[in-house]
Amino acid sequence: MGLRFHFDWKRRLKGEHGVVAVEFAICLPVLLLLLAGFFDFGQLFYWQHSVTNASRAGARYGVQAYYANGTSIPHTVDDIQNKVKDNYGRDLGVTVVPGSGSGTPLSVTVEKTMQWLFLGFLQSWGVNLPTKINNKTTMTME
Repeated sequence: MGLRFHFDWKRRLKGEHGVVAVEFAICLPVLLLLLAGFFDFGQLFYWQHSVTNASRAGARYGVQAYYANGTSIPHTVDDIQNKVKDNYGRDLGVTVVPGSGSGTPLSVTVEKTMQWLFLGFLQSWGVNLPTKINNKTTMTME
């Protein structure tokens, strides 16, 4: 007497074995894309905040004159650019429009080129993602 394996095809076809694996395979790419988007947009918001702070700090530094022997001496454009880059990163583009004296406006524009880590492939599909982050701050010189 041999062992006989009985396999009921009708019962097997009505079952839901493997449905969870198929659903997981369909949902996984969408979930990974969402996770990558959270990471990349979090980085975008971080850099926007950092660029805003850098331009504000540069303008604040630029409008405050320093005094040598009782004489008010304004900071040079190079001083302002180096101060911003030293404190916020050398990869920032810093443009300074100096004021001509006390009571005139001084503008500092800071720009950062965004590198998308995960969502950069969307640009090849025609999705327009921001790549430049910039902020301009204008203050009146003392």
